[in-house]
Amino acid sequence: MASNPRPSDRTARTISEAGERATRAGADAMERNAERFNVSWRKGSEAANRLAERSMEQVGKALGLSGETARQTLQQSSGNIQAILESTTIIADGLQDLSGEWLRFAQERFERNMEHFDQLLGCRSPHECIALQTRIARENLEALLQTARRAAERSTRSADEAMHKMSEASVVPQ
Repeated sequence: MASNPRPSDRTARTISEAGERATRAGADAMERNAERFNVSWRKGSEAANRLAERSMEQVGKALGLSGETARQTLQQSSGNIQAILESTTIIADGLQDLSGEWLRFAQERFERNMEHFDQLLGCRSPHECIALQTRIARENLEALLQTARRAAERSTRSADEAMHKMSEASVVPQ
């Protein structure tokens, strides 16, 4: 004899499936947008670098810089602009990693909280319900803190890489 699922079980499953689909769709959209952003950023960086080189050549001519002095000035300025563009690309990549980290957190918490919802429905006493709710709150806070720590580590790593890129290109004017 097959038993019919309780209405609360069907509701929880429907909510869980809808949430999972929404989370997946959000993750897919974020991934597509991040990729588009990276492509646009890189193309923009390349165009800005070419524009800066041409502008520096024109400024050099206008200021009467010629020969080796103009070449050194142009090279130094181009190197500085390239370092800025590369550093901002590193930062953009870091931001993409961070958004992925937080998206994973949201998805995992949603899935875990849906499991907790089923457990809450099965509570037989107020004491059992309160104990479960405090455990859920603790798990969520621990997960939040772990995600925040990972996000902070990734942010620091991205900032360090960007600073390293900037310091590599540091050229003291002569």
